[in-house]
Order: sequence, then structure tokens, then C-alpha cells
Amino acid sequence: MARMAGKHLVVVTLATLLVAGGIAQAQWSGAATIRDESFYVASSSLVLGPLGSEWGGSEGWTITQGFQLNLEYQAGVLDKDIANINTYLYPANAAFPSDHTDGTWDVNFDDEEEYVLRVDCTGAGGLPLYTYPDIEVTGGSDIQWTMTAWHQTILAGDIVDNGNGTITLRVLPAGTYRPFPNDPPVNNVEIFDGQVACEVLGYTFTGTCAGIGDGSVLQAELVPEPATMGLLGLGLTALAAIRRKRRR
Repeated sequence: MARMAGKHLVVVTLATLLVAGGIAQAQWSGAATIRDESFYVASSSLVLGPLGSEWGGSEGWTITQGFQLNLEYQAGVLDKDIANINTYLYPANAAFPSDHTDGTWDVNFDDEEEYVLRVDCTGAGGLPLYTYPDIEVTGGSDIQWTMTAWHQTILAGDIVDNGNGTITLRVLPAGTYRPFPNDPPVNNVEIFDGQVACEVLGYTFTGTCAGIGDGSVLQAELVPEPATMGLLGLGLTALAAIRRKRRR
């Protein structure tokens, strides 16, 4: 979606995840979470194609299908602005309130041909991180994969061996989207500053890092729904109560 002018561009603690996934200002529709919105589409998998490069020259495995990547309702960003990026706001839809428009795309990142996924299978990390239009910095040892388009790295992190024949490309900081610069705004939806909470915690691949390539599918791993986290909390509380009772 990262939408450029003239073209349709556009681990943290459990407590932080709960804030990202479940506590919202409800300035938009009264929904406590993006998942309660009628227009919600879950963040989706990535389908990779052959090696290629994006607008700024960064190379990696191309992404061949449009994909959904949601931001979470969060402090410091208006809910309606989060709704706009999650739906991609053009063209106008009269069914929504006057200050919100809803797109006709199935997913909010429909310029997938510009995105490349780069992986470092050595474990050394240090992949470059890009900020549009021309800033490049060397990432730390935990930057073992990146997703970049228009010379802007929007996701990055490390690679974790899950020990069950799968690996996870984990987003670091956890569930963090890296928006385009906002001084001045580069596109018409990313109108906020700083890194923001997103729904994706990582992408899981069946196989090894060396096996990632043309035709690979990376399954999105999402922030747990607040209801799920609530049930988990209730379960832990009940378990603690049973343990206390047994001790007595």
C-alpha cells in the first residue's frame, strides 16, 4: 500500500501486546479493536516470487500477490486514521461516516510487485534498513530479514527456529510497523509519526531459511485477539486458585 505521489502507493512484553491488541481510544466506531469492525480483513500470508529489486534498488524475493497488513488501534493515533490505512481509503463509500472512505480492494497492499523480502540465513544479521527516499542504516544482529518497498523498510526482525520443522520470521520490535516519513507526508494514509503497533507478530514458513524462495508461502502470525487473551488470563487465574487451594 505504501502509496507514492502520482501512483497508487501507499519480544515486547505481554502487557504491550495487550495494549496493542485490546485497548483503544474508540474514537472511530466504538469498537475496542480492529477485529470488531465490519470492514476487518485479517492480515494475510505472503506469497513469494523470483528474486528482484524494489524502486530504491534493495533486492530480495518479490511478493507476487496483494496482501493485508493491519495496524492496531493505539494511543497517539486516531482510530479513523488506522481504519483508513487498514481499508485503503479510496474511493469514497457512502456507507461510512463523512470523514472516512473505504476502498474497493480486497487487501490494503495492492502494489505487491514493489515489495521484496530479504533474508539472511547465516544468522549474522545486520541487514540494511531503509527510510524513504534515500536513508540507509545497518541493522543490528537481530535484523535477519526485511520487507521493503519504495526504499522504505516496513517490517524487519529475526529468524527463529521453532524446532518442529518450521521457522518464524519474527517482527521486531514485536508487532511493529515502520511507516513512511510524515515530514512532509509521503502518502495519503500514513499521516502519523514513529513506529506503530501492527497485527503481525511474524511470518511462519515450513522448512528452513535456506528453503525460502520462489513459490514460498509465509503464514502470518497475528497478535492474539483480546478475548483470547482474556480467556488465557482467566485460565491462569483459575489455575493459580486451584494451586493455592491444594497448598492449603
